[in-house]
Amino acid sequence: MLGGRAATLAGMSGLVIPPPAAREMHAPHERPPLPLGTRVDTVWIWLIVVVPWVLASTIYLFDVREVLDALWVDDATAALGHVGLHLAVLAGSSLVTIALALLFAFRDARRLRTVGVVRPFPWGFAAIAGIVYVIGRQVVLRKVTPASAAPLVVSIVLYVLWYTVFGAWAIVSVADALAGLAASIEP
Repeated sequence: MLGGRAATLAGMSGLVIPPPAAREMHAPHERPPLPLGTRVDTVWIWLIVVVPWVLASTIYLFDVREVLDALWVDDATAALGHVGLHLAVLAGSSLVTIALALLFAFRDARRLRTVGVVRPFPWGFAAIAGIVYVIGRQVVLRKVTPASAAPLVVSIVLYVLWYTVFGAWAIVSVADALAGLAASIEP
Protein backbone atom coordinates (compact mmCIF):
# COMPACT_ATOMS: atom_id res chain seq x y z
CA MET A 1 0.00 0.00 0.00
CA LEU A 2 2.76 2.39 0.97
CA GLY A 3 4.73 1.55 -2.19
CA GLY A 4 1.70 2.38 -4.34
CA ARG A 5 1.18 5.67 -2.50
CA ALA A 6 4.89 6.60 -2.90
CA ALA A 7 4.67 5.86 -6.62
CA THR A 8 1.51 8.00 -6.87
CA LEU A 9 3.15 10.88 -4.99
CA ALA A 10 6.30 10.54 -7.07
CA GLY A 11 4.23 10.53 -10.26
CA MET A 12 2.47 13.70 -9.21
CA SER A 13 5.68 15.52 -8.38
CA GLY A 14 7.53 14.32 -11.50
CA LEU A 15 10.04 12.23 -9.54
CA VAL A 16 10.65 8.63 -10.41
CA ILE A 17 11.55 6.34 -7.54
CA PRO A 18 13.36 3.27 -8.84
CA PRO A 19 12.44 -0.11 -7.44
CA PRO A 20 14.73 -1.56 -4.75
CA ALA A 21 16.54 -3.85 -7.20
CA ALA A 22 17.53 -0.89 -9.39
CA ARG A 23 18.81 1.02 -6.35
CA GLU A 24 20.91 -1.97 -5.32
CA MET A 25 22.26 -2.36 -8.83
CA HIS A 26 23.72 1.15 -8.74
CA ALA A 27 24.94 0.98 -5.15
CA PRO A 28 28.71 1.00 -4.68
CA HIS A 29 30.11 -2.52 -4.50
CA GLU A 30 33.03 -3.41 -2.33
CA ARG A 31 35.44 -6.19 -3.12
CA PRO A 32 36.82 -7.65 0.11
CA PRO A 33 40.57 -8.23 0.06
CA LEU A 34 41.79 -11.79 -0.34
CA PRO A 35 43.88 -13.41 2.38
CA LEU A 36 47.61 -12.96 1.83
CA GLY A 37 49.10 -15.77 -0.20
CA THR A 38 45.93 -16.54 -2.16
CA ARG A 39 46.99 -17.81 -5.59
CA VAL A 40 45.27 -15.95 -8.40
CA ASP A 41 47.68 -17.05 -11.11
CA THR A 42 45.94 -19.65 -13.28
CA VAL A 43 46.90 -21.65 -16.33
CA TRP A 44 43.91 -20.04 -18.05
CA ILE A 45 45.32 -16.52 -17.92
CA TRP A 46 48.58 -17.76 -19.44
CA LEU A 47 46.68 -19.48 -22.24
CA ILE A 48 44.87 -16.19 -22.95
CA VAL A 49 48.28 -14.51 -23.17
CA VAL A 50 49.95 -17.07 -25.47
CA VAL A 51 47.39 -18.86 -27.68
CA PRO A 52 46.32 -15.85 -29.81
CA TRP A 53 49.88 -15.39 -31.04
CA VAL A 54 50.16 -19.00 -32.12
CA LEU A 55 47.01 -18.64 -34.19
CA ALA A 56 47.93 -15.15 -35.44
CA SER A 57 51.06 -16.66 -36.94
CA THR A 58 48.93 -18.05 -39.77
CA ILE A 59 49.51 -14.68 -41.44
CA TYR A 60 52.97 -15.95 -42.34
CA LEU A 61 51.42 -18.53 -44.65
CA PHE A 62 50.54 -15.76 -47.10
CA ASP A 63 52.90 -15.75 -50.08
CA VAL A 64 53.00 -12.31 -51.72
CA ARG A 65 55.35 -13.61 -54.41
CA GLU A 66 52.85 -16.28 -55.46
CA VAL A 67 50.12 -13.66 -55.86
CA LEU A 68 52.35 -11.29 -57.83
CA ASP A 69 53.62 -14.13 -60.05
CA ALA A 70 50.05 -15.16 -60.81
CA LEU A 71 49.08 -11.59 -61.60
CA TRP A 72 52.16 -11.16 -63.80
CA VAL A 73 51.08 -14.03 -66.07
CA ASP A 74 47.53 -12.67 -66.01
CA ASP A 75 46.19 -15.55 -63.91
CA ALA A 76 43.79 -13.61 -61.72
CA THR A 77 42.02 -16.84 -60.74
CA ALA A 78 45.18 -18.26 -59.14
CA ALA A 79 45.94 -14.95 -57.42
CA LEU A 80 42.40 -14.64 -56.08
CA GLY A 81 42.44 -18.31 -55.09
CA HIS A 82 45.54 -17.80 -52.95
CA VAL A 83 44.13 -14.62 -51.40
CA GLY A 84 40.75 -16.29 -50.78
CA LEU A 85 42.37 -19.35 -49.21
CA HIS A 86 44.45 -17.18 -46.95
CA LEU A 87 41.47 -15.03 -45.95
CA ALA A 88 39.60 -18.21 -45.02
CA VAL A 89 42.56 -19.37 -42.91
CA LEU A 90 42.74 -15.98 -41.20
CA ALA A 91 38.98 -15.89 -40.58
CA GLY A 92 39.06 -19.42 -39.19
CA SER A 93 42.01 -18.71 -36.93
CA SER A 94 40.34 -15.48 -35.76
CA LEU A 95 37.16 -17.33 -34.81
CA VAL A 96 39.16 -20.03 -33.03
CA THR A 97 41.15 -17.35 -31.20
CA ILE A 98 37.98 -15.59 -30.03
CA ALA A 99 36.36 -18.87 -28.96
CA LEU A 100 39.45 -19.97 -27.05
CA ALA A 101 39.87 -16.55 -25.42
CA LEU A 102 36.26 -16.69 -24.22
CA LEU A 103 36.66 -20.24 -22.94
CA PHE A 104 39.92 -19.47 -21.13
CA ALA A 105 38.57 -16.22 -19.67
CA PHE A 106 35.42 -18.01 -18.47
CA ARG A 107 37.53 -20.70 -16.78
CA ASP A 108 39.86 -18.05 -15.29
CA ALA A 109 36.97 -15.98 -13.89
CA ARG A 110 35.37 -19.10 -12.45
CA ARG A 111 38.65 -20.04 -10.76
CA LEU A 112 39.01 -16.52 -9.36
CA ARG A 113 35.50 -16.77 -7.89
CA THR A 114 36.39 -20.06 -6.19
CA VAL A 115 39.40 -18.46 -4.44
CA GLY A 116 37.21 -15.61 -3.20
CA VAL A 117 37.38 -12.81 -5.76
CA VAL A 118 34.04 -11.02 -5.67
CA ARG A 119 32.89 -9.97 -9.14
CA PRO A 120 35.99 -10.78 -11.18
CA PHE A 121 36.38 -8.91 -14.46
CA PRO A 122 33.65 -10.06 -16.88
CA TRP A 123 35.04 -12.83 -19.06
CA GLY A 124 32.96 -11.75 -22.08
CA PHE A 125 35.35 -8.87 -22.71
CA ALA A 126 37.84 -11.44 -24.00
CA ALA A 127 35.78 -11.47 -27.22
CA ILE A 128 37.17 -8.00 -28.00
CA ALA A 129 40.76 -9.12 -27.45
CA GLY A 130 42.54 -11.26 -24.93
CA ILE A 131 44.51 -8.26 -23.70
CA VAL A 132 41.28 -6.45 -22.80
CA TYR A 133 40.46 -9.25 -20.37
CA VAL A 134 44.06 -9.35 -19.10
CA ILE A 135 44.03 -5.60 -18.37
CA GLY A 136 40.60 -5.68 -16.71
CA ARG A 137 41.57 -8.72 -14.65
CA GLN A 138 44.71 -6.96 -13.46
CA VAL A 139 42.73 -3.86 -12.43
CA VAL A 140 40.24 -5.95 -10.43
CA LEU A 141 42.90 -8.11 -8.80
CA ARG A 142 44.93 -5.07 -7.74
CA LYS A 143 41.93 -4.04 -5.65
CA VAL A 144 41.86 -7.30 -3.69
CA THR A 145 45.41 -8.64 -3.60
CA PRO A 146 48.96 -7.70 -4.54
CA ALA A 147 48.69 -9.76 -7.74
CA SER A 148 51.62 -10.17 -10.08
CA ALA A 149 51.50 -8.12 -13.26
CA ALA A 150 53.40 -10.84 -15.14
CA PRO A 151 50.51 -11.87 -17.45
CA LEU A 152 49.97 -8.24 -18.46
CA VAL A 153 53.67 -7.54 -18.95
CA VAL A 154 54.21 -10.71 -20.99
CA SER A 155 51.12 -9.90 -23.06
CA ILE A 156 52.43 -6.41 -23.86
CA VAL A 157 55.89 -7.77 -24.71
CA LEU A 158 54.30 -10.35 -27.04
CA TYR A 159 52.28 -7.62 -28.78
CA VAL A 160 55.39 -5.52 -29.36
CA LEU A 161 57.46 -8.53 -30.45
CA TRP A 162 54.80 -9.95 -32.77
CA TYR A 163 54.10 -6.65 -34.53
CA THR A 164 57.83 -5.97 -34.89
CA VAL A 165 58.39 -9.39 -36.46
CA PHE A 166 55.30 -8.96 -38.63
CA GLY A 167 56.49 -5.57 -39.89
CA ALA A 168 59.91 -6.97 -40.78
CA TRP A 169 58.32 -10.02 -42.44
CA ALA A 170 55.94 -7.85 -44.48
CA ILE A 171 58.76 -5.59 -45.69
CA VAL A 172 61.01 -8.53 -46.60
CA SER A 173 58.15 -10.45 -48.27
CA VAL A 174 57.06 -7.54 -50.45
CA ALA A 175 60.66 -6.58 -51.32
CA ASP A 176 61.43 -10.21 -52.24
CA ALA A 177 58.29 -10.52 -54.35
CA LEU A 178 59.05 -7.26 -56.18
CA ALA A 179 62.69 -8.29 -56.73
CA GLY A 180 61.54 -11.63 -58.16
CA LEU A 181 59.10 -9.83 -60.42
CA ALA A 182 61.80 -7.40 -61.57
CA ALA A 183 64.16 -10.31 -62.28
CA SER A 184 61.55 -11.97 -64.47
CA ILE A 185 61.09 -8.74 -66.47
CA GLU A 186 64.77 -8.22 -67.25
CA PRO A 187 65.96 -9.85 -70.52
